[in-house]
Amino acid sequence: MSRGEPFYKRCKCKGADKKELGPECPKLKRADGSWNPKHGTWYFALELPPGPGGKRRPRMRRGGFESREAAIEARDKAKATMRKGVDPSVRVTTGDYLARWLAGRRDLKPTTRHNYENSISTYLIPLLGHVDLAALQPEHIADAFATIREWNAELAAGRPVRKSQRHVGPAAMQRIRNVLQAALRDAIKARMIEFNAAKLVSMDPATQHKPTIWTKERVRKFWADYGEALERSPLTRGDRAFLVWRSMVLRPSPVMVWSLTDVGAFLDYASGHRMMPVFELAAGTGLRRGELCGLRWTDVDLDAGTISVTPGGVRVQAGWEIVEGGPKTEGSGREVSLVAQDVATLKAWKRKQSAERLEWGQDWAGGSLVFTREDGTPWHPDAVTDTFERLAFAAHLPPVRLHDMRHAHISELFAAGVDARIISERVGHMGSKMTRDYAAVAAEVSRAAAEKVVGMIPRSARQ
Repeated sequence: MSRGEPFYKRCKCKGADKKELGPECPKLKRADGSWNPKHGTWYFALELPPGPGGKRRPRMRRGGFESREAAIEARDKAKATMRKGVDPSVRVTTGDYLARWLAGRRDLKPTTRHNYENSISTYLIPLLGHVDLAALQPEHIADAFATIREWNAELAAGRPVRKSQRHVGPAAMQRIRNVLQAALRDAIKARMIEFNAAKLVSMDPATQHKPTIWTKERVRKFWADYGEALERSPLTRGDRAFLVWRSMVLRPSPVMVWSLTDVGAFLDYASGHRMMPVFELAAGTGLRRGELCGLRWTDVDLDAGTISVTPGGVRVQAGWEIVEGGPKTEGSGREVSLVAQDVATLKAWKRKQSAERLEWGQDWAGGSLVFTREDGTPWHPDAVTDTFERLAFAAHLPPVRLHDMRHAHISELFAAGVDARIISERVGHMGSKMTRDYAAVAAEVSRAAAEKVVGMIPRSARQ
């Protein structure tokens, strides 16, 4: 058999020397010289353009096709790729391409780059990295997200399948898909592929979870479920009780909000802790974590009782790295008024920090940040979050996130009858609809409002 044929068959049969016979196997053809359809798989050979200096290159060979028609189709695709100026003999996997694509994106902000890196290294490369970029199909991507859903099921059952695994909700899956879509769009521009397979994959709709208040009944059920979960938890670390408490699985909703009683109980428990002023300001102003950690004294007017959220006054987190950044959105830059209690707290904190600055002398590492350690070094935002959650756990309160203090502040303002537009401006939302989505309404407030409306309905004395 001539190896010069553009289409031929090979097999894995071995001869007396234990080496594969390949295209020389006598079983590949019948006695009349025609190909045996029950033995071997099809291959194609393709002449490549000359190399540097016009030097002839070895023919490209690809195989493993079940039929001659499939080999012809693959050969034609390789020719089409070659006509675009791309060498079809160079195998580019999806993983190789994604790594190079991210490295070439010099325009990404630190937080965006971190999110892209997490999506690519944690999900896309492990699940799709082995697939040839040119062969990537919607089915590959759909199977990858099906695997992520299986990981979620294992996690919900208390059996993490990967180290530090977290639940990946529909919104997070869509963000992962969006990263892949962006990468494939650039691959199309570079004429490496012909269509964007990620666009053809159906995704679960991302649900906007409305905040839910921890009522007495929900709190009672949580602690009952917590006890059962702790009994069957596979975790062996010393703080497993805290990890089970922090798990999202036991919460009625991903976004839970403390009642005013719980907020007060937390602040009372945390009184005396060094981070107490941060938590008190979070409850009293609704500032975001990055806005609190990046707050500068130049942005605080204690006489006027205001805080200005400005560019450079926000600490943005990209993984563990911290960078200074502007407000989150265009509407995030704003002036926030302080109540008398918050002003008093900040004045006391400023006196404390000034005393520490004198005590440390030249070794004091601080600058203009409001919230620092004793030596002036800033707190890492993750350290603030972890401290908040551990204090809440120690206070025997139901679990919420530090960001949920912002939800609680907005909910309190709504309950007090403050106009949505005013609340939106205070917390730095782009519109009042987003502000309403952030709010949780206590049952007693909702009931009082309904009774007020019903009381306005004219009724006859007989009724």
